[in-house]
Amino acid sequence: MRDFAPDLAASLGKGMIGDCIGFRNEEGRLVFVRQMFQGKTAADVVFTGAAPWFTSFQSGAFRADLLQAHSSGKAPVNAVKVELKPEQIRTKPLDLFKEAKSAVDLTQAPLIVAIGRGIKAPENIPQAEALAKAIGGEIAASRPICDEGWLPMERQIGSSGQTVAPKLYLALGISGAIQHVVGMKGARTIVAINKDQNAPIFEIADYGIVGDIFDIMPALTEELQRTKG
Repeated sequence: MRDFAPDLAASLGKGMIGDCIGFRNEEGRLVFVRQMFQGKTAADVVFTGAAPWFTSFQSGAFRADLLQAHSSGKAPVNAVKVELKPEQIRTKPLDLFKEAKSAVDLTQAPLIVAIGRGIKAPENIPQAEALAKAIGGEIAASRPICDEGWLPMERQIGSSGQTVAPKLYLALGISGAIQHVVGMKGARTIVAINKDQNAPIFEIADYGIVGDIFDIMPALTEELQRTKG
């Protein structure tokens, strides 16, 4: 899509707005929202000129239940029959791309347990992994954890990592820096646990617990395992 959409827009003499995280309708005019400066701010962008317009959205920017197809449009649909002979096709397929077995697509995870600086040391991560396993979710992290090499970069959530919108996002010891928030604020339910009652993460959390994650993680894991058993 990153290659095809701009090429198609250019071939039609139209512009394109890429990597959007939202849009809205203002008096019949579409306004698209893009992140700038590594997610530190967001910009409203509009098209000039006549449609058609081209835009792309970040994976995980929207919750699936919010994306509803609208059948009220009145744009005409014209069927075009195209016949191509094999010798007319200039592109030649190569071997299928295979992702590394260890790669994780967190955008497809319905439940995510994410850890931040509050985890303190890599030897404490198994406690969070046990909780993630107990709820049937995936483990993720804020950037500092991945920068330290405590978890692989593919587990990073935020402006320089993956953008997710799970049913549940459990943030453990995450302060809530904007670079992280832009990658997970689309979650349906956000639960934050942090010792600092003034942590910014509580501003977007649906449920907040002011407490020590090392007291709460094992208690939650034990209760989940007990109810499953």
